[in-house]
Amino acid sequence: MTFQTLFAASSGHIYIGNTIWYLIVFAILLVLVKHYAWGPVSEMMEKRRQKVISDLDSAADNRKKAEVLANEREAALKNSRQEATQILSDAKANAQKTSSQIVAEANDDAASIHEKAKADAAQAKADALDEARAQVADISVTIAEKVIAKNLSADDQKDLVDQFIKGLNK
Repeated sequence: MTFQTLFAASSGHIYIGNTIWYLIVFAILLVLVKHYAWGPVSEMMEKRRQKVISDLDSAADNRKKAEVLANEREAALKNSRQEATQILSDAKANAQKTSSQIVAEANDDAASIHEKAKADAAQAKADALDEARAQVADISVTIAEKVIAKNLSADDQKDLVDQFIKGLNK
């Protein structure tokens, strides 16, 4: 085999020289690709993988935070409903208590007004009776004076006055 035959191709035959040459060129290209392209591409892919992992972790954290916030809001809403119910219950109880106090005070006022009216009526009755007695006494004295003046003598009148004075002293 000659040099020319090692590196020359005849119809349908591949020679070892060409194969070696292709292998050397392929190896050089692999080294160049690894050095200039594979490293940066691998680094870029690793950064992208880290970013995706970071984004997924961040999304999971945000989802957990959102769930916690949703639970807190739900608890706050439940608390506010309970507080509203408690406030309404307290307001109803206070209104009932105030209503009871007002009714009790009104009943007390009515009872005191009734008692005062009874006392005023009794006093008015007593005053009316005293006045009627006084008037009856005055009328009786007047009638008695007229009757006595006609029927009694001066000595009888004097005895009657003396008896009356003695009756006053008792």
